[in-house]
Amino acid sequence: MSKICFALSDEMNVPLENTLDFFSTTYNEKQFERIVFVASKDILDFVSLLKDYHKKTYDEEINLNVLILNDLQNLDYIFERFKYKIGEFPDSDIIINYTNGSNKLSAVGIIIARLYGFKIQKRFEIEDISKINEFDVVEEKSKGSVMYIIKKSFNNNDFLLARDLLEEYYNNRDLVRQMFYEIIELYRKWDSFDYVEKNYDDLLEFFTNLEVLPKNIESLHILNDRNDKLYNSYKIADMINNAKRRIDEKNYNDAIIRLYRTLEYIVEVELYEKYGIRKNDVHVDELKELNIEKKALKKILERLDYKYPKYSISLTSSFFLLQKLYDDVGKHYYYNKDQYQQLFQKRNISILIHGNYTYNCEEAQKMYELVVSMAKVYDKSIYEYLKNTTFPKFKI
Repeated sequence: MSKICFALSDEMNVPLENTLDFFSTTYNEKQFERIVFVASKDILDFVSLLKDYHKKTYDEEINLNVLILNDLQNLDYIFERFKYKIGEFPDSDIIINYTNGSNKLSAVGIIIARLYGFKIQKRFEIEDISKINEFDVVEEKSKGSVMYIIKKSFNNNDFLLARDLLEEYYNNRDLVRQMFYEIIELYRKWDSFDYVEKNYDDLLEFFTNLEVLPKNIESLHILNDRNDKLYNSYKIADMINNAKRRIDEKNYNDAIIRLYRTLEYIVEVELYEKYGIRKNDVHVDELKELNIEKKALKKILERLDYKYPKYSISLTSSFFLLQKLYDDVGKHYYYNKDQYQQLFQKRNISILIHGNYTYNCEEAQKMYELVVSMAKVYDKSIYEYLKNTTFPKFKI
């Protein structure tokens, strides 16, 4: 396997002769196939000098390449350029050398190394990224760059990466680490519907710039109390927001499954709260006592699924029942029936259910809008609850 060296070179604070000798010697002794210099376009003059130096010293050509960064302050841009360049060397053993890299560029380089499983190099020593507990490059003045990536990962719902970077770069006794660890864990668990109930006063005091955080904490209290009168409304809002995060991540099939489950939940609570009917424990006598026309009742009874010792009712039959009860949720479904049915049919052949169909963004977004509209019929204040359960975003 060929070895490629990515040399971060936006800061060269050593004499030119020493730098030329370092890279020329590194190329030979480490047997790199190529050195890729990562810097601004000013590096081109150095590359030309290095080629001449290596030719005179070793009487052979040195294989060099460059990754020009036009904006060394824009971390998003730097990451994208890095990833694009890495793609040019598939199946290569890539080593990132940060000897002459600035704090910011070195932090990005080390994070790239961690993400892709590359090694890093300081001067001549090459280290395996997986064996490093705390990188030498991480100094107080470079933590802002690392924190940018932590915040960006948090904003992208990549809570595991945010937590791993935090643990890697910050001391256990650091207050910043403690607070960020706690808030990352809060939302990592919440994203899996694990509602942790505890005192979050310290977080509220520390993250005063996260305006939605107080409402989030109030929402957590409601989601932990099934006896709260707003529990079901907040549960529905949280399920919708969870699906929205999957859409934002382009996990459309996953989003559809969550939205479908939200519809089931809306039906369940509507049937039970207003009519005392449990969707998965239907009592035939109770159905007969409802004010439903005989023809419709007969059709509903025929559709009941019997699994000893209980009857259950399907989602579409539940909507039909609500429609025949002249319930607002049932009427909403009836007026949008064709749109729902199209999505349900594809859902049944989804790659996550029984087939190979994959949803696209437009379909997932349409399903999202339909579910939100039905949730609004269930509770006209749903937009307020959606806002209160929306995860915060750091300003970066």
